[in-house]
Amino acid sequence: MLSGFQPDDLERITARAEEMLAHVEQLKDELDVVVGRGEAADGQVRVTAGASGRLIDVVLAPRVMGMDSRKLAEAVLRAAQEAQDEVAGKVDEIMAGAPDAGDAGDAVDYEGRFAAMLESFEASMAERFRAPDDQRRDGR
Repeated sequence: MLSGFQPDDLERITARAEEMLAHVEQLKDELDVVVGRGEAADGQVRVTAGASGRLIDVVLAPRVMGMDSRKLAEAVLRAAQEAQDEVAGKVDEIMAGAPDAGDAGDAVDYEGRFAAMLESFEASMAERFRAPDDQRRDGR
């Protein structure tokens, strides 16, 4: 065995990576449809935010157009913050089920083991390619 790296280690790492990728794709699909809604001024100001927190829609009822501009701005801001807070909560719930990169397998240094295996392989290949030249020089 090269540096203690078992052939089934690579299969296990690959399988785990594929599982994580499938889970990430599922999470992405779930996040794509997440929205949050917020209201202010007795429902006369309504804001919708997407998963990124970006505002998707702002609805102002005709009645609010007579509001003082400062109060209207505060109402829009309050509704936007409420929408963004709702989105953040939903995203947190979804991400709670996300695989942790630290769960990517046993606490074994696969990267280090793989690097050592690669180094050993390269040395072995160099030896094999060097051998015919040495044999020719030695007259074999």
